[in-house]
Amino acid sequence: MDLITETYLGWDELTHTVDCPSPVWDAVEIRRTEGLRPRTAHDAPHACVSDGCTHADTFGRVQLRLLCRDCDTVVLVGGEALTETRSNTALTGWGQRPTQSGGVWLWPGRPTIPGGEPHQYLVTLQPAALTRDLLYGIVTGYHDADGTRRWIAGAYPDADGAHQICTLRWAYASNGLSSVDEAAAFIDGTIRNPQRPVVVSV
Repeated sequence: MDLITETYLGWDELTHTVDCPSPVWDAVEIRRTEGLRPRTAHDAPHACVSDGCTHADTFGRVQLRLLCRDCDTVVLVGGEALTETRSNTALTGWGQRPTQSGGVWLWPGRPTIPGGEPHQYLVTLQPAALTRDLLYGIVTGYHDADGTRRWIAGAYPDADGAHQICTLRWAYASNGLSSVDEAAAFIDGTIRNPQRPVVVSV
């Protein structure tokens, strides 16, 4: 399962020209061909010792993803050893519109099981976009010793923060909470009262 930070962060937008009157992708096409790597007559055939190698020991990975908001279809295309998966926003989390809870916006991650509730949410203070610069908080779920679903909230990203949740560090973190809305309220509270005591997460 992808981490929610990998789902939302680290992707670059495919931009149009600065004077494009309608920056919307109207058609996307792909062509599948086979090619031969050029080799001179004196080159020995490739003899890599790696069982899984078809051409070299290492290669760069390229990923492209496309989204249609009309039908919530998500298409992921990977280069080199070409892979293509077709999914939808209910299964990827990415592509769904954020939901508001109090004064914050929740961006859902991948559900734990198909049709289930997302396991994590990233949080911003506005619904327009989710970038690393706009990221304000995180909500992540877990099960306690009794098997009860609980939620932890982290607020205000800080590389030197006392709390690590997912792959990021945060200035503030909650104890286990009973709902996503409670976690969102905790994050919302750090905006109104930024000097609140730091709580050690469970």
